[in-house]
Amino acid sequence: MVVKNKGQLYEEHINQLLDNKNLLPNELGENDSGFIYDGETYYVEIKNYQAPDFGQKGMVWNKDSGWSWREDDIITELYNDFGVFDFIDEGFVPRRYTINKDDITKEDKVFDQQHFEKSGIKLDRVDYLYEYYKRKKCFYIQIERKGFYYLQKDIANLGVPQYKPSLTLRLRAKTHHSIPIYQYSFFAVIQIRKKPIQSNFDLEEKVGIFPSI
Repeated sequence: MVVKNKGQLYEEHINQLLDNKNLLPNELGENDSGFIYDGETYYVEIKNYQAPDFGQKGMVWNKDSGWSWREDDIITELYNDFGVFDFIDEGFVPRRYTINKDDITKEDKVFDQQHFEKSGIKLDRVDYLYEYYKRKKCFYIQIERKGFYYLQKDIANLGVPQYKPSLTLRLRAKTHHSIPIYQYSFFAVIQIRKKPIQSNFDLEEKVGIFPSI
């Protein structure tokens, strides 16, 4: 049995609400949700209040070329523009990629975490977030307990407020499984430093009214 996290459950909840109103599109692509308005499909990012991360991307390392992205895509292009790799300590050689994986100890893992992980790297431009979603053709976001906003542009002219958080970058060595020890990887992720003001619109109709869709 697959256990779903709170973010997945909230996403399903919102999609069910939209489906009940006959607004949910048949196809969402890589997006969480969406709605149909005047015959057009618009996509929506869904975040529960405990999941403020955006655009997590994995990194790998080898001795010839150093750090690179696990997969290059539109999001890693944005990270490259910001210079994410420059924030990794110069000369740091991850033991995860230089020791036989079956020989990696807890101390090796802690070493990698201590030398790689950084948080609170200020992103002075919220348009990194807008561009991230624009490239997914997503212009709206619903956040549990905060409401419904537009991102780069209110493309459907719904009259909702813009999502304007303060952003930071985090580098993390994320544990996938505690056993075996080598089951951890390196990531960059955008986080919310300061949350925006509450919207007066809400797909759940708990903190605001339902938008004019």
